[in-house]
Amino acid sequence: MAERIKAIILANPAPEDPEWPGWRVPYTNTFCLTSQHITSACALPQGHPVRGILAAATVEGYKFEREASRVPEFAVNLLKAVRATIESITIEFNATTFEDPISRLRFGLKGI
Repeated sequence: MAERIKAIILANPAPEDPEWPGWRVPYTNTFCLTSQHITSACALPQGHPVRGILAAATVEGYKFEREASRVPEFAVNLLKAVRATIESITIEFNATTFEDPISRLRFGLKGI
């Protein structure tokens, strides 16, 4: 089930955003997800792969910030996914990149 959800997330990315020309938009992995998806996954047992996939998908951007503050089970999964993403950051020459936790592709970080 988790792999199917991952495939759906990858097949339905956010459209190009003129605010982020040439860059990956921060809500790429959450474009097709809803609050109900997150809260429903929290009913699954701790360590369930679906919980991990949804937490990994929400690392970028802050679409589910409210759920993270209201649902402790989700917050725990999200913090683990954020930690794994932070540990994937590399700095080479003038480029800082991270590994997307869903696609496993590397992307540059955009300075704001």
